[in-house]
Amino acid sequence: MVHFFSKPHRPLAIASLCLLAMTVAACGSPSNSEDELSRDEIFDRIDQDDDGVALRSDYQTAIALTDPAKVVASHPQGDITVEEVLASLADSPPSGLIDPANPRNELFTARLTSMLRLRLAAVAIHDAGFAVEFEVDDERLNSQVQAHLAGGFEDWAREKAFQADPRLEKFSTPHCITLIAVATEAEAKVAQERLTAEEPPPIVAGEMNAPGTTNSPDGDVGCANLLTWASTFGETAAPLGEMSSGDISEIVTMPSEYSPTGRLWLIFVVRELLDDEKDPAALGPFAQQVLGDLVTEYQVTVDPSIGTWDSTALSVAPVR
Repeated sequence: MVHFFSKPHRPLAIASLCLLAMTVAACGSPSNSEDELSRDEIFDRIDQDDDGVALRSDYQTAIALTDPAKVVASHPQGDITVEEVLASLADSPPSGLIDPANPRNELFTARLTSMLRLRLAAVAIHDAGFAVEFEVDDERLNSQVQAHLAGGFEDWAREKAFQADPRLEKFSTPHCITLIAVATEAEAKVAQERLTAEEPPPIVAGEMNAPGTTNSPDGDVGCANLLTWASTFGETAAPLGEMSSGDISEIVTMPSEYSPTGRLWLIFVVRELLDDEKDPAALGPFAQQVLGDLVTEYQVTVDPSIGTWDSTALSVAPVR
């Protein structure tokens, strides 16, 4: 059950707040120092939104924040203290931050999450063989990470991704396609029979293709990698992923404004695979994806009074 304290009944909360009074006199005793907090001041530190209710998570965070040297999280390259998180919040305050020295639990854990993600990224990049200087501020650490992501780490990540998934080789290889595109399923079946009987695909396309469906009268639509064909033909391009040079696909269909029936029935014929012209870079960047997989393997511990580490979401879940 979530505990809360209500302002109209503050005296009832005194016993529950005793633990917070580590820096003041014993609970119920008169104050002996100008630095000590009254119970109203303690409550106000916890009840930051001034709604008269203080959640247990706010209470635990308030206790933790009384010790700047307290380690709130540990990662493979070191620790993060309360003081470091508060300094980050003061240097770059998020929206909704009222007092950088006394942030809400959600704001504190959100910034701690960002700091941990940056450090884990730096650790993964360093472990991959790229030099990272860790004893710097977050801005300089982030600059190093971004430089590696846009540089050598991208090449390393792409090679790693291709080793892990051999299909990427095929996806990056240009497929030269002859396309049969007709307006009815009956015509498609006739075209399929002719192709099966080993009639040349360019002749079948030239005689049967619906007007305007291909720029070339013989059905030649060019050579491109599988991502390009998927962008052009959508899900109907799926058979190409399993095809080799000389293969003929099954009949597939898709809506089309070029067909008098409103649909086209397609048959793909792979004329050639240009293995010598494969372009892995054409599949887009791999650095972020590979980095995301790597950082989930690292051990992170978070002080339970602050929250728990979710290694899948790579975030600190606040105490509730």
